[in-house]
Amino acid sequence: MASKDFEEWLKGQKHKPGDKITPFQRLTSKFLPPAGVTTWGQWYEKTGITPTATKEKTADKSSTQTKEDKPLSAGAAKDKVKRLTNILAKQRESLKSMAQDDPDYKAVKDAIAKTSSELTAAKSLAEVTTKKETSDKSKKTSTDNLTYAEEELQYAKDSGDKKAIQEASNALAKARNAAIKAGVVGPDGRLPGALAPGGKIGTPLTPTATTGAGPTSSTGATGSTGSTGSTGSSKGKSTGSSGTSIKTPTDSEQQAAALDVAATDFSLPETIFNNVPSLKRLLERYVKEDWTPEKLRKEIRDDNWFRKNSQEIKNRYVQLFNYQDLVKTGQANGSTDYEKQISTLERKLADKARTMGSGLASDPEALRKAAENMYITNVGIDDAMTTDFIAAAIRPITSTLGGQVTEGYSGQALKDYQDIQAVAKANGFKVSDILPGGANEQQVLQGLAKGTIDANRLAQDARKLAAQGQPQYVRDLLGQGYNLDQVFAPYKNTMASVLEIDDPNSIDLNDPTLRSAINEKGDMNVYDFKKLLKADNRWQYTENAKKDVADSALQVLRDFGFQG
Repeated sequence: MASKDFEEWLKGQKHKPGDKITPFQRLTSKFLPPAGVTTWGQWYEKTGITPTATKEKTADKSSTQTKEDKPLSAGAAKDKVKRLTNILAKQRESLKSMAQDDPDYKAVKDAIAKTSSELTAAKSLAEVTTKKETSDKSKKTSTDNLTYAEEELQYAKDSGDKKAIQEASNALAKARNAAIKAGVVGPDGRLPGALAPGGKIGTPLTPTATTGAGPTSSTGATGSTGSTGSTGSSKGKSTGSSGTSIKTPTDSEQQAAALDVAATDFSLPETIFNNVPSLKRLLERYVKEDWTPEKLRKEIRDDNWFRKNSQEIKNRYVQLFNYQDLVKTGQANGSTDYEKQISTLERKLADKARTMGSGLASDPEALRKAAENMYITNVGIDDAMTTDFIAAAIRPITSTLGGQVTEGYSGQALKDYQDIQAVAKANGFKVSDILPGGANEQQVLQGLAKGTIDANRLAQDARKLAAQGQPQYVRDLLGQGYNLDQVFAPYKNTMASVLEIDDPNSIDLNDPTLRSAINEKGDMNVYDFKKLLKADNRWQYTENAKKDVADSALQVLRDFGFQG
């Protein structure tokens, strides 16, 4: 049976049945609500006591009270201002179209006056309610902050860390000053409210046992004493001032309540708490230290894992952890969304790796790991991170052709390598001569794939290198994007013709005879260059050389009269 003191106290409450019992009310209430009770209506129903104010309100509602009699919220007051403003505008528009001798003219004018008066009153009400709700919100924030600061101080004291105690004490002082400024507590720290007259904010409700090792329910806010606690690790029971036996929630019930808060407010299912170490510790502390839901919410928001991961990534972790649970029980069969997405990513990675010429395409284990990382980090196939990862595996690929083992680049890497070879040859260099910064060809190809090396800049640097020792006009041509073989092309064609070389492009740009055609003094004319070529040892083996020798010998014979 409930005590008379408790019955009178509960009857005097003015809370609606649907109102939630706030942490502040639990903290400052004269009596503790039973475990699992979250609203005032549940408390009324559990005790069978209906507040007098609620009975009177129900009786009055059917007879005298109207919708307009109810106090308006700031939002409702603003809506009323908007509605009356629209009505007034329409009334004034109607009046403009009416003649003064119109039978309805006076009635409309009187309606305008009434609406104007109502609008003025509504504006005033909206201003007052807005200020009140802002003040109430400020007070609630100050109350929550003060409660949290006191809990942190108690936690610091329990840990024995002097530095933590000092920091928590400073934080509590700031929170208390803010609460005094907001009017939540007076300068002496006492509550002005009627719910807990003479009480102090932050009166601990932690269960305290009078005997026995087990924790029990606490002393009430007015100082009523809890009963003997049970021995062992289970939660104890206490008798509040109402005389009603109140069972403290078990660890399992507290954990279930915490998971409900996490799921409702943050869309975090139990599997996240089971697999993310930092969140798992929060859940354990919630139970061990009897946190309030508000304290849990704050700790979750401040958690590093929670802050750095978007909601999409959190959802992906849920899929991953669910899949891992299925693997442990042998139920993973490729049908889950996680498995399907990983398979799709593996195929996309392999296709892109082959296109880029990356060895990743032939490494199933690396493909799987890369796909899993892409999934959990929400990285797309075309993102720079993915491209860089694939490019890092660009290397010569070993294959077998006609029974012979060959090694070379493939895909885009092969085309890039061929382009580097071409620009090197076109300016008289080997590939190794034009690679930047002492890098090897594999590193350069990886840089080209990642976009950290510019192919155009690589080619132009080769031309700058080729320009050294050349006449100014040649340097100018190279600076305009021409390659050295284009500058020497006329001389190569002449050289191929005189020396009877089938392909002018087969002539090495570093050929001494070819290079002598252009020097610091200028370029040689074609006649002089042909004479120079006939002095080259290679010319004597040409058909033209043999013919010239034969013609010269015949002329000598003629000169001596041996030939007609």
